[in-house]
Amino acid sequence: MQQENISNVVSLCEMHENSSGFISKIEGDSRFISRIVSIGLTPGSFITLLKNDGRSPVLVFCRDTVIAVNRRECSQIIAKVGA
Repeated sequence: MQQENISNVVSLCEMHENSSGFISKIEGDSRFISRIVSIGLTPGSFITLLKNDGRSPVLVFCRDTVIAVNRRECSQIIAKVGA
């Protein structure tokens, strides 16, 4: 059995531009989780991070849609990149 490499599990804020992965977990209260899931960012979804300049909202491509997520919220969305 191969142990999972936790170094490739990061928040959206920590992802680099043009990197891809799968959403593994959404943290936060039920209202936040409900809102994020309703816009299509669900655990298991494949995402590509389009823009992360450290200041403005993070742009994510998911389900044929570009979604802007503010910096505070993107820290609560955890993704497994690479693998």
